[in-house]
Amino acid sequence: MNYRCDMQLDSPSGVYRAGETVNGHIYLTLTERALIKAISLEANGFAATGWLKPQKAGKPKKSQQQNLQVEKQPLAFENRVDYFAKIDYFVGSEASQPQIIEAGTYSYGFHVKLPKNCPSSHEGAHGHIRYTLQLLIHSSADRPIDVIHTRQLQVYSESELCKESRIGEVQCLEQTPRMKFWQKPLQLNLQIPRQGYSPGAGISVHVKLHNPQQLLLTEVVYRLNMVSTYVGLQTNKPKRRDIKVERQTLLSSGHELVSQPRSELEHFQHLHMLQVPQTPATLASAACACLQINYEVEVLVRTQQEKRSIMAQIPITIGNVTPPCPNSIRSMDPMNASAPEQTPTPGAATKLAPDFSVSMTSLASNFREAEFMTATNLNKNNKHALSGEQLDFKPRYLYYELDQNQTQEEIVSH
Repeated sequence: MNYRCDMQLDSPSGVYRAGETVNGHIYLTLTERALIKAISLEANGFAATGWLKPQKAGKPKKSQQQNLQVEKQPLAFENRVDYFAKIDYFVGSEASQPQIIEAGTYSYGFHVKLPKNCPSSHEGAHGHIRYTLQLLIHSSADRPIDVIHTRQLQVYSESELCKESRIGEVQCLEQTPRMKFWQKPLQLNLQIPRQGYSPGAGISVHVKLHNPQQLLLTEVVYRLNMVSTYVGLQTNKPKRRDIKVERQTLLSSGHELVSQPRSELEHFQHLHMLQVPQTPATLASAACACLQINYEVEVLVRTQQEKRSIMAQIPITIGNVTPPCPNSIRSMDPMNASAPEQTPTPGAATKLAPDFSVSMTSLASNFREAEFMTATNLNKNNKHALSGEQLDFKPRYLYYELDQNQTQEEIVSH
């Protein structure tokens, strides 16, 4: 049996905020009449982690050869947190009897309310946070349920950054060998004007280095790191858990210091601006028990002596300061639609995307894909019914375009 499905949302880009309602319409085309038990839409929002942990080879028993080692199966760790799960039946139900449905095109409207506590969508190496809509057709009790169409939503949470307005500062002292008492340690001080930022904002990093021996410096490296923490429970022993920490560099910038005057080496200072890319908001353990996302600014200062360097990190919070969406993109009422419409092309969908710059007088904003994330193939097993292609998905996050003149003024002020 061949099915064709077109799912249209009130937001063509598929981007929603936590707490909003997803309104849409499904147009299902049957090429021939069929015996169908139920047609339903399944909506899910969840965070999941999983990986395999190899075990060390065990010692052989006395009866076995001494040269052989017993291979052990790797331990499986998994974890999952559900934020919502909903099934809407358009035809029939789980307990109904199959019925004959004639060939033709059928339209079904739906509404899905997103909880306010939903974290932002995320794709990581050992886990993810996903929000999906699946159209399911159950032909009969003795046949498996067919997944006709899958659509992944991009959800982002709103974070309050007003509490993160305090100045961030950290000091670090170089660890020198105890036997080399004549070596005077380097002391690094990092300072940022505040600890909360939104995508597109600039982080002004002020570096102060106390170099008592006036060691010749080679370079200073600035990095913005995303630290993802995955928590998994052993499948057969849920009381045992394992933690994986992944540190990923989002931005990196280096500056050579070979020509630095020797008179400035003892009390060296440097100022640099890091612009926050499109990325999910900070996610604490209180919001998600299996996946946490944190950010840090890292500074590394190298000297001409290979073993003499110093590095420090300062944590920051990244959130989304998002104005309300214009009413124009919510004007389409899917429940009143009567006929299928063509799926918007990628170019048209971009034009219909919300223009947040109207309510942000000083900032222009748009949605950008997270370039550093791995693309997710949503139609790995089933090709898209309309295009016949296997589509890849990358999360998109709100990104603010800073005025360059304003950025330069902020650097000068600090």
